[in-house]
Amino acid sequence: MTPATDPSSLPDDWWTATECAAYLGITRGTWTAYVSREQAPAPERMFGRSPAWKPQTIMSWAASRPRHGK
Repeated sequence: MTPATDPSSLPDDWWTATECAAYLGITRGTWTAYVSREQAPAPERMFGRSPAWKPQTIMSWAASRPRHGK
């Protein structure tokens, strides 16, 4: 992970935990639980104290997730 000092400097090409959760249709708490249990990608960068992911990482991970009943 590459640290950054200013959390307000989050570029548009990075997603916060809230944005990842919104994309997946889950709560932020569920997303952070997935990450802490290593069931989701680890943050790729920290902006201040805020973890962030590249959108393509989350989209690829979501596409590869098994679905219930399929």
